[in-house]
Amino acid sequence: MSDNPTPQATAALDDLITALTEIRDGYILDSARWAEPLEQVEAFRYVGQMLSAMSELYWEAQPEHPRFVGIVDPGRKLQGDNPDAIYHYARIDGTRKYRVSGRIGKECYTSFTLHAQADDGGMAGPLRGDVNDRDLIVADDGSYSLTLSADPADAEGGDWLKLEPDAIAVIVRGYFQLPVSAQNDSEVHVDIDIECLDAVSPPPLSDEFIAGRMNEGIAFLRQVTVGQGRFGGGSGVPFVSDVPNELPKPFSFRDSGLPVPGAADIHYAMARWELEPGQALVMRGTLPAGPFVNVMLWNSHMQTLEYRNRNSSLNAEQIAFHDDGSFEIWVCAQDPGHPNWLDTDSHRRGSIFWRYLLPESDPDPVTTELVGL
Repeated sequence: MSDNPTPQATAALDDLITALTEIRDGYILDSARWAEPLEQVEAFRYVGQMLSAMSELYWEAQPEHPRFVGIVDPGRKLQGDNPDAIYHYARIDGTRKYRVSGRIGKECYTSFTLHAQADDGGMAGPLRGDVNDRDLIVADDGSYSLTLSADPADAEGGDWLKLEPDAIAVIVRGYFQLPVSAQNDSEVHVDIDIECLDAVSPPPLSDEFIAGRMNEGIAFLRQVTVGQGRFGGGSGVPFVSDVPNELPKPFSFRDSGLPVPGAADIHYAMARWELEPGQALVMRGTLPAGPFVNVMLWNSHMQTLEYRNRNSSLNAEQIAFHDDGSFEIWVCAQDPGHPNWLDTDSHRRGSIFWRYLLPESDPDPVTTELVGL
């Protein structure tokens, strides 16, 4: 028998097998994590979706020849996905230079954030730069071009975003405030592309190269499963409430300084909901002026609840407001007969997540009340 010509990739595959055993025992079958069988059943589906993300975001990544990959969709939900947004990810090398080109259509906001490596293996680490469409030269047809590099001269007078040497990823967010959520409308899409401006021939696929991509992907897989704290534990994040059914004052990632891949232009507010049968949580408040606001329900894996056939999210275009501009939103498992119903889809608990994009004033906290149905 000849020697194995791929020892590094073989070792990485062995580690993947080990990781899956760890995930089975330390995540899926860890009964202390779950409050009901539904959450454990969802864990199997969640791990399958994370394997899909691992393959496409990591194993297929080539910084010398990058491409934008859709991060989430109705069949792959992770790290707090959003029915009203389309997210793209590209792996880059901070020592090279790139050009992003695209065309803005129905988006109410487009942003680009650059990230360094996450220490824990997560998808994106500390923020290394950001810009949104308000700061770009956008032609009448919606087209734009953005250069990512260390030297502004590379942009040749066009839009430029400084690329730090330790940057490894660019994340693009397209937000849509439409009557039908973007992820539910097949006609809504994002036109975007990226190219490396350095003259680099495609590297041959090698044992060392694929093993490196595999190892980073496996680190990601561990981080989004066994690396996650138990649902409901204290977070230490300013915009996350540690009190069930009570929302905090919205807070922005830019002000938090946290090494996480959140958008710098958005205020967030998050709390867990816990409901007994026959209970509803009623949220009341007003929205600040701004291009985008939405609210949604997540399960204990930070995935949106079913939104293709149920209503688990609302954006400002979809919310029914009172004459004075205030709103009331009901979170419950049964139809309360109210136009603003967020369906818990039989879940006893989960997370409520609000996003306020570029608000013209600081958003006020949303009040909550537990009521019987």
